[in-house]
Amino acid sequence: MTMGHPARGATEPPPSLTAQLLDDCLQSAGHAYAPGELAYLALTSQIENPIRDRVAYQLHLRLQGTRLDAGREWTGVDVEGEDGTRVARRLDLAVVERWGRHSRRCAPPVHGVAEFKAVRTSHAQTTGELTRVYKLVTGDIIKCVSAGGLVLRAIHAVVLLPHAQVARRTVAEHVIKDGLKLMWTGSPCQADAVRENAVAGVAARLARIGPVRTGMIDGGEALGMHVTLPYVILGPVAFETVDALTNKWELPAVTPA
Repeated sequence: MTMGHPARGATEPPPSLTAQLLDDCLQSAGHAYAPGELAYLALTSQIENPIRDRVAYQLHLRLQGTRLDAGREWTGVDVEGEDGTRVARRLDLAVVERWGRHSRRCAPPVHGVAEFKAVRTSHAQTTGELTRVYKLVTGDIIKCVSAGGLVLRAIHAVVLLPHAQVARRTVAEHVIKDGLKLMWTGSPCQADAVRENAVAGVAARLARIGPVRTGMIDGGEALGMHVTLPYVILGPVAFETVDALTNKWELPAVTPA
């Protein structure tokens, strides 16, 4: 698919997706849940999907009145598949410019993308586990290069780090995804240390790729567990970094945010 270009005489393109805007949407999404709802979803599902959907809707609300739209699981860009053929790239979240009828044969300009991943804090402690998170994120970034070699604008990644601790004597383990593997049964101080180590470790690894910022959502209590959802936002990732990752070159120096 050939990426289109704005028509002659078009106004200046709207601003791209930013880490601040993603952060604001994450916080608004967290506050949009009923008490205990986010905790329930985090305990019983792959939480990146419900969060991504709420963030997409919050972004949709913020973009009203502009020439931009929020696309959820957007497939408007082709990338090169493993066998060399072009395949549709499914983007978790894309900010896409709205074009007129005359431009429908071209792919609309993309003004920012965000890929979401969820890793439990208990699975982001060791060097090997943090390396796995790094590879998951860099893999998503590499896939943001179109089949024609065009790097999408304003690439971001959101790593959610769900953290659950036993809050009551009775825990509904029989409906919790993966049961005890998700639970933290130690003292509150130990639980806080595990959460802080995970956030710091993921942020430090991703800081090699671009600017990072962190935040947290309190998911409340459900099924006998208290859930918090810290997160790390990476981006935007510079073109030179995407190029280095794609071609397996040495990463350029990243200026701290």
